Amino acid sequence: MRRIGLIGGMSWESTAEYYRLLNQGVRDRLGGLHSAWVLVASVDFAPIERMQQSGDWEASGEVLAGEARALRAAGAELIMIGTNTMHKVYDQVAAAVDCPVLHLGDVTARAVRAAGLERIGLLATRYTMEQDFYRQRLADGGVESLIPDEADREQVQRIIYDELCVGVVTEESRELLIAIGQRLVDRGARGIVLGCTELELSVRIGDLAVPVFPTTALHCQAALDAALAP
Repeated sequence: MRRIGLIGGMSWESTAEYYRLLNQGVRDRLGGLHSAWVLVASVDFAPIERMQQSGDWEASGEVLAGEARALRAAGAELIMIGTNTMHKVYDQVAAAVDCPVLHLGDVTARAVRAAGLERIGLLATRYTMEQDFYRQRLADGGVESLIPDEADREQVQRIIYDELCVGVVTEESRELLIAIGQRLVDRGARGIVLGCTELELSVRIGDLAVPVFPTTALHCQAALDAALAP
C-alpha cells in the first residue's frame, strides 16, 4: 500500500470524513484489520479563510505547498488536497513535490462521464462556482457545469461556512440545498456535483431524482485505487 498524504483542516469536519472513508475503503478492499496508510496535515482554517476572502490565493498556496512538502518528506507517495475550493492553488501544490497530487476536478469529471453524463449542476463555495479553476477542469474532462443564480449561490455559501464547516447540520438547510439542486435540474442539469467536501454532511445520494456525485467519496476512492494499484 502506498502512503497517502492528505492536506486537511479546511474544514476539519470534512477531513474527518476523508479519514473515515479512506479507512473504510481499505477495510472493504483488503478485509481483516487493514486500515489506510495515511498521513494527515491539518491546517488552521481561519487564516486560510481570511486569505480566501481577501483574494490572497498566492499566500494560501504557499501554506498548502509547505504542507505538501512536509508530507512528502514524511514518506507520502500520493498527495490529496482535501477541499475543492483550495484546488484554486493546485498548481502551486503540485509544483512543490515530486509525487502525484490527485486533482479532485479530474476525479469528478471521470465519474460524471463514466455515468454517461455531460452536463451537471455544481453546488459548492462561491469561489468554486464562480471562478474558472474548477469548472474549467471539469470542462477539460468533457463536463459542462451549471451553477445556481446569485441568490442561491449566496445561500449555499452561507450554509457551507456558517453551518457545515462548524458541524451544524440542519434539516432546513438540507431541504434548501436539495431545492437549489432541483432548480439546476429544471434548467437542464443531468446530475448534481457536491463540489464542496462539507456538502456530503448534508445532501445524500438519492435526495434528488438525478445522480448525485459526492466529491469527497470519489476523491477517496480514486486515492485508494492509486495507493493499492500493483
